[in-house]
Amino acid sequence: MTAPILSFSFIILWSSAFISAKAIMADGTAFASLALRFAIVAGGFGCAGLMMRWLARPSRFLSLSEAYHAAIAGCLLHGFYLGGVFWALSHGMQATLAALIISLQPVFTALLAGPLLGERITARNWLGILLGFVGALLVIGFDIGGTIPIPALLICCGALLAAIAGTLYQKQFGQDMPLLPMNMVQAGAAMILHLVLLALFEVPSITFTTTYVLGMGWQIGAVSFGAYVMFMILLSRGSSQQTSSLLFLIAPVAAVQGWLILGELLTMQDVIGLVIASAGVYLATRRIPSS
Repeated sequence: MTAPILSFSFIILWSSAFISAKAIMADGTAFASLALRFAIVAGGFGCAGLMMRWLARPSRFLSLSEAYHAAIAGCLLHGFYLGGVFWALSHGMQATLAALIISLQPVFTALLAGPLLGERITARNWLGILLGFVGALLVIGFDIGGTIPIPALLICCGALLAAIAGTLYQKQFGQDMPLLPMNMVQAGAAMILHLVLLALFEVPSITFTTTYVLGMGWQIGAVSFGAYVMFMILLSRGSSQQTSSLLFLIAPVAAVQGWLILGELLTMQDVIGLVIASAGVYLATRRIPSS
C-alpha cells in the first residue's frame, strides 16, 4: 500500500472510531466493552502469529525487555487513551468534540519531540500551536459545564496526555519490534488494565444489541486490526511528528461522520473552530525541510 493511500485509509478508519464508540456506549459500559474488545484483539493477533508460523513465515518472539515496553505502550495507547475517550463518551461528551481534543495530540507531540527525540520546531510551529488552542476554545469554550460535562472534558484531556505519551514511547522503544507479537502484547496488557479499571470504577453491563455488535465488530476489525496497525506502520516509517500530523484531519472527518451518522449538531461556530484548529495543528506539526 502506497503512503498516500495508507495515510488516507488511516484517517478515515481512525475518525470512525469516535463514531462507533459513541454507538457502543449506548448499550455497554466503557471498561467492560474495552476489556472485551482487547481480549478478542489479543487473541486475533496471537492466532495471526500462529498462522504466519504455519505458513513458514515466522516472526521472532519478543524479548522480556521488548514485551515490557510493548505492555507500557499498550496501556498508554489502548488503555488510558481509549479508556478515557470511552468514559467521556459514556458521560455526555460528543464524538466530534472528543475527536477535536484528541486531534490536538500533534501539537504537544511536536513540542515534546524536540527535547526527547531531537526534532526541531519553528516560529511557524508556534503559530500553529496558538491557532490550535483558539480553534479548540471556539468549539468547547462556551459549552463547558453546560452541554459539555466538566468531568467528561477533564477525562478526555487526560486521554489526550496518554495518547501523547504513548506515541512518543512507542517511537522510542517499539521501532524494531515484530508487528504481530508486539500488538498481541499491547492488546493483552490493555485488556488487563481495563479489567482493573472495571473492578475499581464501574458496574459492568453489556447488552448485545445489533448496534452494539456491529459497533464492536467495527472497532475490532476496522480500528484495532486496521487503523492501529496502519498507525504502527506509519510511525515506523516516519518521525513521531510526521505521523501525528495526520491527526489534524481527524476532527473534521469525525465531525462530518458524526453529523451524517449520529445526527450531532454542527453550528457555524463549531465549523470555524474546527477549521482553525485543524490549520493550527497542521502548522504546528509541519515537517521542517532538510537543509
